Amino acid sequence: MGDLCFSLEIEFDSKEEAEVVYRSILLEHLDTQIKSRSDMVIKGNTLKVKTYAKDLGILKASIYSYIRWIKVAESIYKLTR
Repeated sequence: MGDLCFSLEIEFDSKEEAEVVYRSILLEHLDTQIKSRSDMVIKGNTLKVKTYAKDLGILKASIYSYIRWIKVAESIYKLTR
């Protein structure tokens, strides 16, 4: 069986907000490539994350981590704006 895959696309209010969130979670993204692999790109005001893992539990944990990191970064951005 091959890798399981999940794609996440989040549209932000502006390109600036998407870029700030991207840069905010980039180090976490780079450090988590152990049991799963993720590609993260920004296109306009949309952040796209595609995650691959061999195990469903690992895939879910990775997805939840990205959602949590994105939510925290977005909340801080909106607080400081």
